Parts: sequence; C-alpha cells; structure tokens
Amino acid sequence: MGKIAALAVLLLVSPIAAGAGAAEKLPIFDTHVHYSRPTWEPLAPAAVIRLFDHAGVTGALVSSTPDDGTLMLLEAAPRRIQPMLRPYRTLSDMTGWFRDPQVLAYVEQRLERGIYRGIGEFHLYDAADVSTPEMQRLLELARDRNLILHAHANAGPIEALAEAGAKVLWAHAGLSEPPAVIGPVLDRYPKVWVELSFRAGDIAPGDTLDAEWRALLTRHPDRFMIGSDTYVDERWAYYGDVIDDHRRWLALLPGDVARAIAHGNARTLLGLER
Repeated sequence: MGKIAALAVLLLVSPIAAGAGAAEKLPIFDTHVHYSRPTWEPLAPAAVIRLFDHAGVTGALVSSTPDDGTLMLLEAAPRRIQPMLRPYRTLSDMTGWFRDPQVLAYVEQRLERGIYRGIGEFHLYDAADVSTPEMQRLLELARDRNLILHAHANAGPIEALAEAGAKVLWAHAGLSEPPAVIGPVLDRYPKVWVELSFRAGDIAPGDTLDAEWRALLTRHPDRFMIGSDTYVDERWAYYGDVIDDHRRWLALLPGDVARAIAHGNARTLLGLER
C-alpha cells in the first residue's frame, strides 16, 4: 500500500485522530490546493476534508486538472472550498494554454457555472505571454466577473497582469524570487497578493526568520497568504507537515501579522466572513 492510500485508510477509520489537536493550532486558509485526477482514487473527497480537519485548515482555494476534481471537493464541503477554474483540461495544456483558442473556449464554457472565485493556478513564462489574443480575452473575463488570477510566474508576467488591471495571486512568490524583487512589485501594484507555497525554507532557514523576509512580511502584512500546492500525491501524504512548516515561521512573527497571513488575508480577499 502506498503512502497516500495508507493515509486515506487512516483518515477514514480514525475519526478521533483526524480532529486531534486541530483546535490548538493556528487556523490556516490554504490558497493553493489541487485535487487532480491521479488523486481521486487513492484519496476520496471525504478523506481530503478529514485531512484538512487534522491539519487545522479552515478554508481552501482549490483548482484541479481537470476541473471536475474541484467540483467534487466543493460538493463535499461547500462552505470550506472556494473554487478556482484551472484552464488545463490535461497537463498537456500547461505550456501553450495562453495561445490556444480551444482552452479559451473551455474556460468560457466553465465560467458559465458562475461559481468560481478566479482562474488558475496557471503558468506564464514571459511577460509577452500576457499579450496573446486569448490572454487578453481572459483578462476581460476576469475584470467583468471580478475574478482573481492565480499565476505561477516570475515577476515579469505578474507585472504585466497587474498593468492590465487584474487582481493577481502570485503563486509561490515566484518560487525563487527574493524579497528584493517581490517587495517592489507589491509596492507598485496594490492588487497583487502573494501565496507562499514552497517558500517556508527560504523564509525561515533552520527555523530562524530571515531578516529580509521579516521586513517584507511586516511591511506588507495584508498581502501574503499560505499555500501548500498539492500538485502530486506525495504532497497529500505529507500535507500536515507542509502546513506545520508554515506554522513554525508564522510563530516567529507578531501575532496580528501571523493571523493575517495564516487566514485573515485570504478571507478578506475572497470577501468571506471571518
């Protein structure tokens, strides 16, 4: 039995363990969750929700490849799941989706459901990617429907999206971008927010808060959020550890800043009651 299947069994047969300790943990709103096709069989929607319970995750921004995975989680926990529309029908769409009219038609058709908080997470590789006709139409859809664009990109495409007037959630803070790059983007563009999946080790190497990250997080305490990025099954197998890695560096910040980043900023961006 693989780790993800074993985890599913544990969550389904151990109701007390699944909730143990959650009340003592800093609540987390996870703004980068995928529930894509390979995960559906080993980890049913009910097991995912139990995993959120165990990890103290009170809300989740979810996108999936294909979109059906997001809809399954939404049905299982409509008050906890905030759905995003990922433009990928399959992972083969990832590299050229922003110039593919068929992907655009898929996005327009799915948006007719009227349930989505945004579009993404999607990948952009160059600022020029934002100028394609398909991407310009997607920007128009986002503006008309007040949708967030969740973008995996370096600073260049993020700035191009912001210049076009989009509300942007910057995945992984650019994955490798340092505070010296992230800070000026936030200074210039008030409608850019940042989620910090895969950045815990940069923020607090050796469980010591990096000085540049501390300065950035406290200068823009209302612009950062937590993410896990469950892009492969192994991330689900260690989901609680991924969330707790964030809690460790959050504990090194002032309490009001930590609470805002942990869950408050996401709820404010999404217009949810606290």
